[in-house]
Amino acid sequence: MDSSPGTHANTVSGDVYGRLLQARDIHSVTINAGERPAPPPGADVVLDPPRPATAVRGREELVGALLAEMRAGAAVPHVLTGPGGFGKTTVAAELAVRARAEGRTVFWVRPDSVAASMIEVAVELGGSRREAEEVRTTRHLAMRWVWRHLDGAPRPWLLVIDNADRPEELDPGNRPGDQLGWMRASPGGFVVVTTRVDDPAQWAPARIHRVEALESGAAVSALTDHAALEGTAGAGELAERLGRVPLALSLAGRILATHRVLFPDARALLAHLEEGVDRLDELAAPFVTGPDADRRLLSGVWDLSLRLVAEREPYAEPLSQVLAVLGPNAVPVPLRRLPVAVLAAGPLEGLDVVGLARAVNALLVHGLVTLGEHGGETALRMHPLVAETIRAGIADGAVADIALGLLEHQGGHDLSLESAAFHELWDVLVRLHGPEHPAALVALAHGLRMHMRLNPGDEAVPPLEELARQAAGLLGATHPDTLLIRHFHGDALRAAQRIEDAEEVYRSVLGDREAVLGPRHPATLSTRHQVALQVLLRGDRDTAEREFLAVWEAYAGDETDRTAITALENLSYIRMLRGDFDAAEQGFARVRAARAGTLGERHPHTIDADYYLARNAAERGDHARAAALFDAVAAARAGIMGGEHPQTLLAKEHAARARETVNNRRGGRTRSE
Repeated sequence: MDSSPGTHANTVSGDVYGRLLQARDIHSVTINAGERPAPPPGADVVLDPPRPATAVRGREELVGALLAEMRAGAAVPHVLTGPGGFGKTTVAAELAVRARAEGRTVFWVRPDSVAASMIEVAVELGGSRREAEEVRTTRHLAMRWVWRHLDGAPRPWLLVIDNADRPEELDPGNRPGDQLGWMRASPGGFVVVTTRVDDPAQWAPARIHRVEALESGAAVSALTDHAALEGTAGAGELAERLGRVPLALSLAGRILATHRVLFPDARALLAHLEEGVDRLDELAAPFVTGPDADRRLLSGVWDLSLRLVAEREPYAEPLSQVLAVLGPNAVPVPLRRLPVAVLAAGPLEGLDVVGLARAVNALLVHGLVTLGEHGGETALRMHPLVAETIRAGIADGAVADIALGLLEHQGGHDLSLESAAFHELWDVLVRLHGPEHPAALVALAHGLRMHMRLNPGDEAVPPLEELARQAAGLLGATHPDTLLIRHFHGDALRAAQRIEDAEEVYRSVLGDREAVLGPRHPATLSTRHQVALQVLLRGDRDTAEREFLAVWEAYAGDETDRTAITALENLSYIRMLRGDFDAAEQGFARVRAARAGTLGERHPHTIDADYYLARNAAERGDHARAAALFDAVAAARAGIMGGEHPQTLLAKEHAARARETVNNRRGGRTRSE
């Protein structure tokens, strides 16, 4: 207590506990302070690591690399990244077991309690509880205080910060990689972080380890470990069905161990999952409990990823649902299949190019998709199990509408993608609206048609014929969707070389479309074109030529319309058959240029135009040029439809024949000389 001369005021500095007496002109004062109150107890946090329930399979190399870095004294933290459910926590838990065996102290920090847990770490290392409470409310002071204790720890430690899926929890004001917050390298021990956020810009210079799905052998071993069986029939098939994802394997194993009457082996559980992988969650839910249960079911683990993404990019979740439809079974989705003009509808309304880039990047960072090259194009892939789980969660029919619009926008460009995507779209629509909904019928028809194009033959004829009957019964014979399906039935008959049957179906559709839609409607003209094509295939060139010309003139030379440009292609083909090679060449070149401009260089229809240019070269006797063109067509078709597809083999056959003709002519000249 100080009393300044000439004043009647007393001042006090510092903390005072108990009672304080303030008086005037008293020169001797004794204050009996009460006992200083004890600080409140620390936060109720758990610093013990989880213990692996079974042997950790398929991660030996990664665990070994982390052990080596830990023993050597790593200069930077190490970060395990990957999608939820892929086993990042399991790897860290196994490392914790090894670290304890080597005499290290292990601290395990869980999400949502990072600051409180780190303060408790310092207390366990000898920090004063009183000091802990004093620094707790001052973030930067608390960080310095904690790391002072970690750096000076009496024995080496392992610190795991698990599920750091919100990097700002590690340092709200800086990148975690700046090492100014809760994640830092230390001479006292080894720091490992697990996270879904696969963003080197966030973590650098930390070393990143990407945790992928298990290899086949390790996946089977993990499944049988959790099932507590030496081996089980169908384990390999079930592991593949589950995408070799550790979380799914552990759930399946526990189901097999618990329900041995229902599922005596893996094959029985596999059959149960035919209707959807969401059945795995239904069976596993009773024994997956606790506050973090959502992290331990398939639906929950990826729902959590989507919630984390949506916090920053609201377009990311509906985009992921669209991608889950377009790219099932890890089918690559080229970025060109995501035009903003078609995407920006429903839950994606307002999306622009920048928004699309940000949403894609958010999905990449959280491991929900990967980016790579396919066929010379940049494409996105989604793990099959992730895609299936996300599709099961689609509740908005507008997402299905967007997917349908995207598939129709570049229809026929990527046959494998479209065949698989239409099947999944049909499944989503059936779940949302029922199997008799018009959109579901149309999606199924598209899927059958795409399958037919990939697998020529007559197997698509009966299902499309039955679907056309079903649509007529539900919607009426002249409903536009019924007419579309009936047209597809004609396509199947034509592909099966049943030309007269196809013409009969097309003529029936043409009459109904003229009556319902009008003679100049694009759908009507498309069917009229197909009627003309069947007439040509029957050998009536004159009638076919008049019909093709009528279709072409109906579009007034609009080279952006597919039907119009195909009519020009068939007119050029007739001119080639008549020996007018110059006119045919001019027409085929015009078709090719139009398709390359509207569909792209690698579209099957553009490649068809190259095929007819090659045919025209061969017909006019330019066999060297024909051979080169046929070779290019064969290579392009092999990349799209496969090396054994009939159209690929046809181009190869024509190329070989043209080369043989060239060689024979050269040989003949040599002999004559």
